[in-house]
Amino acid sequence: MPRLENWFISSEGSPYQAPELQKKRLTGAIYEDEKHRFEDGKIVTTSSLIELDLKNNIAKTRNTKYILGKPSENYLKWLKENNMALEQFE
Repeated sequence: MPRLENWFISSEGSPYQAPELQKKRLTGAIYEDEKHRFEDGKIVTTSSLIELDLKNNIAKTRNTKYILGKPSENYLKWLKENNMALEQFE
């Protein structure tokens, strides 16, 4: 199963859409891609998330399941500065 490191959550869709209607994606460095689509360490953006399970460090898109490594320190800092937490995206 591929692993994402130094990842962050981004949204896709119109900035005029309500936040809960915007689809979420992950961007990060991919490792151990068993389909050999990407070299280790390449920065990728996933397709839309179907599931984000932070307790078990798993994210799922329609076609791929990812192991989540450590999130981006800059992203965690940004969340904190904006009174947000990763858990609100589950």
